[in-house]
Amino acid sequence: MLDPSGDHVAIIITGGGSGIGYASAHRLLTDWPHVKIVLADIHPGGFDSLVAEFGNERLLFLEVDVTSAASTTDLVKRSVEWARSVTGLVNCAGNSTNHSSLEITPEQWREVLNCHLDGHFYMNQAVARHLVSTRRSGAIVNFSSVAHIFGWPRRLPYAVSKAGIDEWAEFGIRVNAIAPGYVNTPMVVNATKNGFIDSRIIELHAMERFAEPDEIASGVKFLLSSDASFITGEILTIDGGFSAKKIPLEKIIRDK
Repeated sequence: MLDPSGDHVAIIITGGGSGIGYASAHRLLTDWPHVKIVLADIHPGGFDSLVAEFGNERLLFLEVDVTSAASTTDLVKRSVEWARSVTGLVNCAGNSTNHSSLEITPEQWREVLNCHLDGHFYMNQAVARHLVSTRRSGAIVNFSSVAHIFGWPRRLPYAVSKAGIDEWAEFGIRVNAIAPGYVNTPMVVNATKNGFIDSRIIELHAMERFAEPDEIASGVKFLLSSDASFITGEILTIDGGFSAKKIPLEKIIRDK
């Protein structure tokens, strides 16, 4: 079982340079004074600001390509060398496209599935292999999306990849996922600003706003913690009532 109050607890966060990954790192470092974080991303992003606040003895940045099994295996190996062990994983690395399902190319299709589906599996496998081989328990939090329950116009590969993230309980490894609605990450903010996301989609959320990254990070902390000790194989939806409201998307964006 992951014990965040103990020494030598290290958690890998992929996509940790910004958005939900960064917010999760900040939340865990703030609330769990003994935790160490490996921030894994293709860019360091906000790593320096975290080091300035929490110190480099608690943080390590490693560049990783989650679409490569060899890269994820090396990431776990280097993380263990630094922290002595890894007991948690948060999979936040992700991307998306904006193409009609009739026009999307095989390369664009694979770009999204390679990151979200293959990348999640490779990271889960690499961390689980470490935990099983060292006979340690641990917790993994993957990221699904509200898109896993329905088709999403111009986001078909994203919805398909998220439907694929839904065991290793016999080894003491809990694996759960979070399904957010829209979150004010830099990617979403920029996409909205540039017209790739219709700002009226905010009306799809019962709370009539997008989430802030730290609101998703609170769910990450819960699923990693001993408070979730009997929870595995679950998807925690944190969407501000997006799923509950169920306003037809075409009603919002039909004239886009």
